[in-house]
Amino acid sequence: MEFNLLRAGDEKEREQWLAAIEQLPNERQDVYFYPEYLQAYEHSEDIKAYCAVYKNNNAILIYPFLKSTIYSTENASNSKVLQDIQTPYGYGGPVVNEAGEDSNFLHEVWSNFADWCLAEGVVSEFVRFHPLLDNVCWAPQLMNTFLDRITIPIPLERYPEDLYGTSYYSRHRQMLNKAERVGFTFEALPAESELSWFFPLYQETQDFLQAADDIRFGEDYFKSLIEGFGSRAWLGVVKLSGEITAAALVLEGKLYLHSHLMGYKRNIQTSGMTNLLYHGIALDGAKRGKTILHMGGGLSNDEKDHLFRFKKSLSPERASFALGSLCHDQLQYEKLGQQWEIKYGPKPKNYFQFYRLTESVPS
Repeated sequence: MEFNLLRAGDEKEREQWLAAIEQLPNERQDVYFYPEYLQAYEHSEDIKAYCAVYKNNNAILIYPFLKSTIYSTENASNSKVLQDIQTPYGYGGPVVNEAGEDSNFLHEVWSNFADWCLAEGVVSEFVRFHPLLDNVCWAPQLMNTFLDRITIPIPLERYPEDLYGTSYYSRHRQMLNKAERVGFTFEALPAESELSWFFPLYQETQDFLQAADDIRFGEDYFKSLIEGFGSRAWLGVVKLSGEITAAALVLEGKLYLHSHLMGYKRNIQTSGMTNLLYHGIALDGAKRGKTILHMGGGLSNDEKDHLFRFKKSLSPERASFALGSLCHDQLQYEKLGQQWEIKYGPKPKNYFQFYRLTESVPS
């Protein structure tokens, strides 16, 4: 078993990381596994982007993650620096080639990785799995995994033929016709030259949604993504009378497109505008030879969630977004929890790495 831990910030190791991705089938080479994606989250010296690469004969597994220092009185009194790991916002987790699906290979990988975690002082691990790959099946057996929500992919291999040829899309077609009558237009723009207006639009939308700090991203984050991905990061833009009304940052992988983050003008939002936005991205993606546009899910796991209900009107396809958690050092995890509870009160039920929270939250 060969093991390499590669840093996104090291040029030579970055090349090794990219070479490892190339050994995967095309449908598993998605944007969320690339060093340029993880490096956008290195916003302090205490967060580092890594990729664990395991090989055994023809089998390979890659697992990109962020490793972060835990600041606490427990860490200050401990001889070993305590850390935790997690996949960043979006979709990640482990990914393998066909030979890497072997159960014996996976068992050996995760046994080795657990030993590495203990040696490195890693207390806990949190994973956001990839809905289009359903890679929760390659997770460690000891990991607690569960379905978080359903997400919506749009198949592009027969787009837009399916849109106009099946009854499922009747509502979507009506909204597209309405958007056209109002005068909305769509265009795809290179993200690198448009950040000056897109970032303020994104901020305005996050303010309106009262988004939590942990899912709001600063300008440096967008600059890093756009610089890293180049032409693979672009904007789907809807305009009315020449004025930008909505835009989505699209990240382009080998076969998949992801509507990553978006912004829109609240004062001129009209029915059909967002339909046109996704439709335009889908059309452009199909021309680029992509097979799926992934729109993500709703704001919650409630099937009545308004965003989820809207997205599912755009496609009959469904994917499952799963989360996973694993405690590598139960004693230290409990000590961190005790310290947090002394300061903030009872720990919340739905936050595995709750000791990172800086205030109490409703259970």
